[in-house]
Amino acid sequence: APSIVFIDDSDVIFESGREHGLYRYLLTKLDGLESESVNNVCVMLTAMDLGNIPPALVRSGRIELWLEMKYPDGVSRRRLLEKLFADQVQVEDDSAWPELESATIDFSGADLKRLVQDAKLRMAVDMTRQHPVQTFQNYLLDSAKSIRESRHAYAHAAQRAIAANPNRPRWFNV
Repeated sequence: APSIVFIDDSDVIFESGREHGLYRYLLTKLDGLESESVNNVCVMLTAMDLGNIPPALVRSGRIELWLEMKYPDGVSRRRLLEKLFADQVQVEDDSAWPELESATIDFSGADLKRLVQDAKLRMAVDMTRQHPVQTFQNYLLDSAKSIRESRHAYAHAAQRAIAANPNRPRWFNV
């Protein structure tokens, strides 16, 4: 102490259900923080799937504060998109924004960054190959569709993997 312990993607550590040694060690260390130095040590965990976190790790007394991150709303997505392609390209028609906002529902900041990079790449390919260049919002919409298709494919592959191994240990289901 003083210190900050940051464990990113903690759910991945426990998803196999085989990390009993690490799990018990972490519990012991967390319980050991209940001393004079407890106010000087901050333990932070991130997780995408709370179902992989062992219940004893998240019980009351060990985790003092929960923060849930939500996807940005339509106005926030528009601001993020404008910032991501500022000074490089523009959405020529303000009437395109409602369609872009709708096409990016449930997109994270990382998804929006990928969207803009992909749209720029698509535009550059058309320019390089001397194909007719579309409006940037069309490239964004095409990229949004592609990202959604990729998400669907990944989710389907994950479901198949889980179905192929139904005995995969799970700590608990949320």
